[in-house]
Amino acid sequence: MKMRSLLLGAAAALSPIMSVAAQQSSSPSNVISIQPLSAMYTLYAGEFERRVGQNVTLGFGGTFVKTESDDNTQEASYTSGDIKLRYYPGVALRGFSLGVSGGYSSVSETITGTENTGGAPNFGVLLEYQWLLGARSNMAVTLGAGAKKLFVDDNDFVDVFSTYPTGRISIGWGF
Repeated sequence: MKMRSLLLGAAAALSPIMSVAAQQSSSPSNVISIQPLSAMYTLYAGEFERRVGQNVTLGFGGTFVKTESDDNTQEASYTSGDIKLRYYPGVALRGFSLGVSGGYSSVSETITGTENTGGAPNFGVLLEYQWLLGARSNMAVTLGAGAKKLFVDDNDFVDVFSTYPTGRISIGWGF
């Protein structure tokens, strides 16, 4: 009887540890995602994220945004490539994450026929939540917000934002 109680007690004590280990082993190590809803607003974005530690991921993403004025006399476009480092307090690729990004952005604006172009490094901060859904935890859904700073000379552009908020509604595949 004592042996049975001891085994049940040990199993109960190890249950949370085994649960976390099982969750990590069944979780994907990579997620590739896109932002399909923002494409309706001429914002195209995709990202690849890889677990590099128990709580850390490294990824890279690309974004293209084009804006136009209502009278079609002004337009601006941004093309960015970023490296992203995220920290997950729980398990990498699941739940809340806090991250930073850095990369390079190319900017172009046209105002009444005059075009200005340039490029500069960028830096950003990210706060996101990611769900891994399905029997194999391979469907990713991510919501997030952040801010990005482009290190461009504001005097070179009339209608380009050098600091702006970012948002993310992504779907993807974990593998």
